[in-house]
Amino acid sequence: MLPKPLYRALAATSIDGKIAKRADHFSDWTSPEDKQHLRDTIAASDVIVIGNNTYKLAEDRLQKRNCIVLTSTVATIQRIHSLLTYMNPSNYPLADLINESGYKTICILGGTQIYSYCLHNNLIDELHITVEPVVFGEGLPLFNTPHESNFELTSSQQLNKRGTMLLKYTYNKKDLQWKPPGFQTFPVRSP
Repeated sequence: MLPKPLYRALAATSIDGKIAKRADHFSDWTSPEDKQHLRDTIAASDVIVIGNNTYKLAEDRLQKRNCIVLTSTVATIQRIHSLLTYMNPSNYPLADLINESGYKTICILGGTQIYSYCLHNNLIDELHITVEPVVFGEGLPLFNTPHESNFELTSSQQLNKRGTMLLKYTYNKKDLQWKPPGFQTFPVRSP
């Protein structure tokens, strides 16, 4: 039996927890240090999992990277070329494609729907959040799912003098009984 792939989600957020002001908001608001962490993590990954809108925003920089773009614009799987695959996770599970392809290290780059899909389907083992010292006031959240998941902080690092923080979490499978105060329980499907 092959070892389980490592699913690592990366996200930059504002202090108020937004990943962008709107769907077409380019990530030029993040620090050079966040961008370096992103480049290093991508370089150590076998494949990038990304949403169609996010891919379109970063297409120029991702052309030489192995990408799986999650979208509802295809029925199941459409291989564009050797480095680019479009797939509809509603009709074909992402985990099946990852396992069939033999990928060992997966980098999840969002946006909100992709992070939520991966969280709901237990496809996030590590979560790296760069918190930038900005406030959007409104915008897109990191997750938009009622799926209950618990993570454990494994490291925190201040990246620059402005106060950009890199927080690294791992999925805590042992602590599924803990619930934050006031948390409403929702039914959770097993993978």
